[in-house]
Amino acid sequence: MKNILITGANSGVGLAATKFFASKGHNLICISKNDSNLSKINSDNFEYFKVDISNLTTLKNVFSKINKIDILINCAAIFESKPFIDQSFEMIGKIIDINLKGTLFVSRLCLEKMSKGRIINISSVSGLHGIENQVVYSSTKHALNGFEESLNKELISKGIQVTNVNPGGIKTSLWNKKNPYNGDIDRLLKPSDIVNILNFIVESESRMVIKNISVFPDNEIH
Repeated sequence: MKNILITGANSGVGLAATKFFASKGHNLICISKNDSNLSKINSDNFEYFKVDISNLTTLKNVFSKINKIDILINCAAIFESKPFIDQSFEMIGKIIDINLKGTLFVSRLCLEKMSKGRIINISSVSGLHGIENQVVYSSTKHALNGFEESLNKELISKGIQVTNVNPGGIKTSLWNKKNPYNGDIDRLLKPSDIVNILNFIVESESRMVIKNISVFPDNEIH
């Protein structure tokens, strides 16, 4: 049984991971800006905090209530598909605050609660190469590559490893009228596909260093 902290736990991959790992008997600590779905989960080994991960003050207050973390799964992210020239400065800031600063804040605070274990980032194929109309999102995901590479070098000798999971399109609410998917949305990956990968990482022997895993739907190869 592990103590697993999941960000962005109210929807998409985060929610699917929360339900899966809770069903496996792990202790779940979930963080999300919204809690409409988390409030419906009834489990003795589950607690959640409604907090914006880019707000360091409230985030520190949450972590003051946490004793130990074995696994951190960073799922929280926001997305906008739009030409860079058309993106508002407000949205540029929000994407950077959540996708990058929030991930760094949570990871930094988690390290104070970890003696060994894994940090897993849900990154994106957009972090492996640029994708049109995803300039800011892609920038934040590219930054996670440097985060994973550098932090691994600091932590592996201490028994903590960092992994980036880089999915292509996933069928979640990320794709909507404002951010339409240009293709057959029913062919996209399912959140459960990513959860299976997460479970593989979580259950892997500590001697296994898993740096990056990339996965695509069969209609989307970059």
